Amino acid sequence: MRLWLTLVPVLVLVACTRPADEDRIRQHLDAMIDALADQNARAFMAPLADDFSADTWNLDRRGARLLLNREMRAHQRIRVRLFDIQVDLVTDDRASASFQAVLTGGSGLIPEQGSWYRVSTGWRRQGSDWELITASWERVAGR
Repeated sequence: MRLWLTLVPVLVLVACTRPADEDRIRQHLDAMIDALADQNARAFMAPLADDFSADTWNLDRRGARLLLNREMRAHQRIRVRLFDIQVDLVTDDRASASFQAVLTGGSGLIPEQGSWYRVSTGWRRQGSDWELITASWERVAGR
């Protein structure tokens, strides 16, 4: 009985703790993937900081939104699969996440286009959450 009296408060505390920083960043990435699948530009853009920059095409937040809108208009269905995800805390308020992404798009069930990218992102703690501040990518395969 004493064991239960000790374990129950510990389990309650564990259940109520915030996700680890790395997990929170992964949750943002997952939410962005879901937003693409749902054609929800607003939800996709939510984690991007006001001062976001994408080095690959020299995009700011507005440019990223315009690119996203163009791709959503061009493809009724956009799917993304991430793998080899690595999230590293650089400092207390900075993190990086690198991964590989396979993107497919088309108008039906079978994708008409697909590309494979190597992606690096930078994240900044904003209060109790994380926001995406930088992104760069290089195409590995596809068109």
